[in-house]
Amino acid sequence: MHVSEQLARAFASMGRLLIEFQGELSRPDFSVLVHLTHQDDVGEAVRSRDLARSEGLDPSTMSRRLASLAERGLVAREPDPADGRAHLLRLTEYGREAVRQERARRVALVTDALEGWDDADRADLARLLSQLTDSLETRRDERTRRHHRIPGRSA
Repeated sequence: MHVSEQLARAFASMGRLLIEFQGELSRPDFSVLVHLTHQDDVGEAVRSRDLARSEGLDPSTMSRRLASLAERGLVAREPDPADGRAHLLRLTEYGREAVRQERARRVALVTDALEGWDDADRADLARLLSQLTDSLETRRDERTRRHHRIPGRSA
């Protein structure tokens, strides 16, 4: 239990720092833009409802967030050729730059926090966080496969 409590404490502290020294993007805006960055990187646009589902948000909440991001020039909407009622979303160049700046700001916050640490401790932290992330992603993938398994069929 100690590890999960310490992680919760670290994430909460990081969250407070991000809010206290907030940049141009809120945490929810940044999350949406990062998702769109990944979609752009693989050459795919995404629909609002799919983005809402992946972010765990109600479609109306996502719609308002996307309207704000589009107003600010961070996201572009284009008609979906497969469904004239829907729009595909893409990151604008301004949106990409905002993500780059926010990532740099977040790196600076962590770098500053680790300033007094020696190289070995920083390397240990990076290795252990990578190992934890790999374990969490493996568990998520296993649960996703179990959840999407069709009854009566072997995987």
